Amino acid sequence: YQGGRWWVDGSPLRARIVNHAAGTSVFGDGALTLVPLDPLARGGAETGGGLTLSPMPGLVKAIFVAPGQQVAAGARLAILEAMKMEHTLTAARDGRVAEVLAQPGDQVEAGAPLIRLEEEDG
Repeated sequence: YQGGRWWVDGSPLRARIVNHAAGTSVFGDGALTLVPLDPLARGGAETGGGLTLSPMPGLVKAIFVAPGQQVAAGARLAILEAMKMEHTLTAARDGRVAEVLAQPGDQVEAGAPLIRLEEEDG
């Protein structure tokens, strides 16, 4: 991450900027901006390594999968509570769950790995 003092419209702003697979998160003066503006439309970002990442800071409310479980693209993987709303995170592709990296009750940051699917063949 990058931290420090930034200038916005001629005014100083203390901010922390985190780049991750879901986009860029900017934390400053209590504000949170996500780019792209609708990361949840993808249900959670997946990296090339098959990781489903938290699209924003929040509380893991539920995990619906276990290691070894086969999932289809769009399958419900987890629920993240953020900004007083519950967000359903879904599988970006078909695959088998290799690892569950978060548990219900965990507080996670934006970009935190939650679930890893096995590597795709070929």
